[in-house]
Amino acid sequence: MLSRFSTAARTGAVVVAWLLLMAVAPTRGGERPAFPLKVAANGRTLVDATGAPFLLHGDTPWSITHNLLFEEAVRYLEDRRARGFNALMVSVPDAYDPDGKATYPPDRYGHHPFEAEEDWTRPVEAYWSHVDRVFRKAGEMGFLLLVTPAYLGCCQDGYLEQLKRNGPERMRAYGRWIGRRYAALPNLVWVHGGDRNPYGVEEEVRAVARGIRESDPVHLHTAHWSSNGSALDHFADEGWLDFNASYTYGPVAWRVLYDRARHPQVPTFLIETHYEDDFGRRTAEDVRSYPYRALLSGATGHLFGNKPLWYCGRGWEEALGKPGSRYMSHARTLFESRAWWELVPDLEHRFVVDGHDDPGADDGVQAAVTPGRDTLIAYLPRARPLKIAAERLRGARLRGFWYDPRTGTSTAIPPFAREAVRVLEPPAPGDWVLVLDDAAADRPAPGVLAPPPH
Repeated sequence: MLSRFSTAARTGAVVVAWLLLMAVAPTRGGERPAFPLKVAANGRTLVDATGAPFLLHGDTPWSITHNLLFEEAVRYLEDRRARGFNALMVSVPDAYDPDGKATYPPDRYGHHPFEAEEDWTRPVEAYWSHVDRVFRKAGEMGFLLLVTPAYLGCCQDGYLEQLKRNGPERMRAYGRWIGRRYAALPNLVWVHGGDRNPYGVEEEVRAVARGIRESDPVHLHTAHWSSNGSALDHFADEGWLDFNASYTYGPVAWRVLYDRARHPQVPTFLIETHYEDDFGRRTAEDVRSYPYRALLSGATGHLFGNKPLWYCGRGWEEALGKPGSRYMSHARTLFESRAWWELVPDLEHRFVVDGHDDPGADDGVQAAVTPGRDTLIAYLPRARPLKIAAERLRGARLRGFWYDPRTGTSTAIPPFAREAVRVLEPPAPGDWVLVLDDAAADRPAPGVLAPPPH
């Protein structure tokens, strides 16, 4: 067993030689992300290898390496890059078939990930070579990969029972193997768990993480446990979880705000909430608000999802252009036109003083301000008058815009003097984003990207 495993590991090491990609395709802001990612010194955001803030703006094709041929995966990647996504959640190995059912089928080329379910130290090279090709292409195109190496599954649809049958020793060996295989791939983050708390497999999950750390000490680790929780709920005191991940089917802001206030202080991002057309019958109109609520609550990014795109199943190509994806593109463009990484939630209503309702609930206004008080951004789920304490913002005159998250267009508010209170109201019904800046900064309209920070 061990000699066969060692042979596979040596083969993988050869493959990894061409996976070294330290600088990849340009981001929407015109800069190249320099992977691997790190945690910023302030413990609030993720940054790239140069220290530049990284807005994690991701899609969730969990089954891309399993249910798509290589040429199909490339079409998927090209579409997502064109729409502004810069990160992908991927499960390797993967248990889902093209109907979204956990039948543990072979991949599209007819290969299973391991020679035996009871022995994850016997990988099938043909299966993992296809994973390598997809990962390499994703890296060339500038995507961060959030890789789940042992998906547990929420409803008997993952590898929990296989982890139990393998036990900690083999799972640690598997961790060392997969960590070594992708250690040279810079655009990667490890995500443990997968829709389930680790009860009953604590030792196996811990073994995978520690095994990866032994052969890959560079890449960050987080976790994806059960819904309405976060990565820090388990193993937070063991030193191998580097940043947090918020997961909820309830109000997004409540979850992110709670996680942002936890100790130790580490970045958090919205790893999952409702997907477009998911089991909760959520539509694109529902999911449009999530990135605004997450980032204005202090998240360092978010993941979007769609059914059937998450399992790359039947109808995936038709689903690429559904409205939810277009709305996500507008969200990234807005935030990258301002210093999103500096935003601090307006929890005490010092700036939006009336009209906000409960800012953590889905019907409340989400607002945040930069520490220099030169930019305020507020998301309104429906049109309503907002009373702004303008005198608390910086600048003799303020310049404002109403940004339409449905179209990505801005309506200018005529510049006005910084008076005590200003009541502003959106130009039409629906949800809107208010952006106020110090007029002297002469910033472009939201959605028009400013020069990147240096």
